[in-house]
Amino acid sequence: MEKGKKPFSGFAITGFVLSFFPFLIIPPILAIIFSGIALRQIQKGEREGKGLAIAGLVMGILGVAIYVLFFAAIASSLYY
Repeated sequence: MEKGKKPFSGFAITGFVLSFFPFLIIPPILAIIFSGIALRQIQKGEREGKGLAIAGLVMGILGVAIYVLFFAAIASSLYY
């Protein structure tokens, strides 16, 4: 590693990779958590990888939103 260069955040990478599995319920939630941890590390100046952390956070939120809308549609169709 070069002198003065900050290491890349493993949490950012993990959050980004987990956000690619929206068809499972747990990975999008973990993507939000890991991306949030990564953003905190990046904000403190300890790590790099802000773009991956933001992408993982956004895609994780979209994955959870899809589940919420899907289950809301199923629940509303049960009563009609």
